[in-house]
Amino acid sequence: MYRLTFTGDEDLLDVVLPLLPGGVREDSGAYAAYSGAMFSEAVRELTGGVVEAVPADWKLRQMGAGVVIGGVVGIRSPFDRETDAPIEVVVERRGSAFGSGSHPTTQMCVALLLELEPGGSAADLGCGVGTLAIVAAKLGWAPVVGVDRVPVAIEVARENVERNGVSVEVAVSDLAVDDIPLATVLLVNAPPPVHERVAAAVDASVRHVIVSGIVTDEMPDVVKGYEAAGFIVAQGLGTEDEWIALRLSC
Repeated sequence: MYRLTFTGDEDLLDVVLPLLPGGVREDSGAYAAYSGAMFSEAVRELTGGVVEAVPADWKLRQMGAGVVIGGVVGIRSPFDRETDAPIEVVVERRGSAFGSGSHPTTQMCVALLLELEPGGSAADLGCGVGTLAIVAAKLGWAPVVGVDRVPVAIEVARENVERNGVSVEVAVSDLAVDDIPLATVLLVNAPPPVHERVAAAVDASVRHVIVSGIVTDEMPDVVKGYEAAGFIVAQGLGTEDEWIALRLSC
């Protein structure tokens, strides 16, 4: 068994994930992929990663322990050690599906969601493998839906929903052209064009929008769109590399 350890951004993952049928695991800011055969030269060159032989028994591998957010929600892969959080979410990602829980935008969205008292419906717009939708359901929001334009993401999201024993409806939908699902709280970890469409679609049924997937320079225009729909910034978080997350309420 071989392990490939590498670092990089989502653009790199977009390129290499189709070449890694076993998917990747996230651990302490790095990515790890496992294979019974040596990784191809193309994968090694693209990632610039380190390959090492590891025990075939996954229990003997040095895996991560996931992340714990707000002391309440733990997010980990099925291959990681259990967290000590009261609520634990176990998600897997593979192929070209994104959104496990290690990215700071996902973690900030969870932190902002924890500030709200569950009461009403939730929609995860651009749900990836379903992490935020599953967190919302475990916190007590209902009903919960999630949509993503990538079919493999929805396939994995369904598996993750079943793995976590929650009630979440997920479906393939392209938010650039399809109708926007609305709910009491919207979780929108997505680029600015999606936020523009969401801001234009919200109505009186929406009380909170948790916004992420944007960087500092993009924030003013995104906020302006939601302000025009009657929302104000209630809380904000950020990272050193300029990722932004906001809770807007009305």
